[in-house]
Amino acid sequence: MDLLQTLGPQAFEVTFFLSFLLLLYSAINLHMLMSMVLFSLLYYTYQVIRKRTVKYTSPTDKYVLITGCDTGIGHSLAITLDDIGFNVIATCLHAEGEGAKQLRKAGSKRMHVLEVDVSSDDSVAKCLKYVENECQTMGLWALVNNAGINFLGDIELATMKQYIYINNVNNFGPLRMTKAFLPLIRKARGRVVNVTSVKGRFALPSNAAYSMTKWAGENFSDTLRLEMKKFGVKVIIMEPGHFGGATGCLNKEGVARIRKDLDEQWEESSEDVRYTYGKEYLDEQFQAAISSSSTSFPTLHPIMAAFKDALLNEQPQNRYLTDGSNGLYDPYCLCARLYCVLPETWMDKIVDYHFGRGPVVNALK
Repeated sequence: MDLLQTLGPQAFEVTFFLSFLLLLYSAINLHMLMSMVLFSLLYYTYQVIRKRTVKYTSPTDKYVLITGCDTGIGHSLAITLDDIGFNVIATCLHAEGEGAKQLRKAGSKRMHVLEVDVSSDDSVAKCLKYVENECQTMGLWALVNNAGINFLGDIELATMKQYIYINNVNNFGPLRMTKAFLPLIRKARGRVVNVTSVKGRFALPSNAAYSMTKWAGENFSDTLRLEMKKFGVKVIIMEPGHFGGATGCLNKEGVARIRKDLDEQWEESSEDVRYTYGKEYLDEQFQAAISSSSTSFPTLHPIMAAFKDALLNEQPQNRYLTDGSNGLYDPYCLCARLYCVLPETWMDKIVDYHFGRGPVVNALK
């Protein structure tokens, strides 16, 4: 599979931009410049060899369990994998919801649709029994931990109830599922694919409650990958970039949830916090979230391409950072790539330029 296609339509522009910055910085020191040129040649050679030697497995008789298939990435992935021949176990939060009904209608006889709440131990246990009956002989080829909820709110404004809820779904949900299904995955020498986010790679304002769960997912995945090597189980991280307008996070229900979360933050804030921030600050956050859908990549095709490689490639990448956005570059993925190489003071300015919220009403009073 073509590497640039896997990374997304903005990969070339981002690579060119980053190369320009690195060359400019390296020009200060000739030795550093030569080192960068040598590194680039070695990396290019590695990618050419990797591309020519890649081997793909057959999806026939392999089972893939996906969480969060009501909408967005999970929904599209279930249909995509069913089309190429996998046995798909698509779990939805609402078994009789519109998303579940569409999957039953669009899927083949290999499509299984279950109701699963990843925040419930009992619900996960019931799912395990069903999957054991389906594939106890060959095991489970892949678990895709995709279920999650989006969230917006400053650290001082988000409520403890909101922090606990989002962690139970985004953080402990994948943990519950992974612990439950690892025996079946080990039997198949399969793989765990954890969907984190580009926001799990760098910090940005008004996203702590969400991003801290994705940062945790990154570390959880890296640790699990090291522990599972001895069993031949692969652990892969999917890091979608700016695809909010195509994932369902900003559909009618998603927008209503964001409004509800912000209203709860305002209602439970102290008088001092209300005076400091002002209601207009939360209203501006809400409008910015809605408008962001117009700048995201319009489809999920780049993410689906990355998933195919992650699930079929015999030697998949450890992580797939997939560029979105409908502009020249994905600002989220750009920040993620620069976060480890630039000083924090530089990154703060770059993040503030792209994602700064502006001053609050009485910040200095």
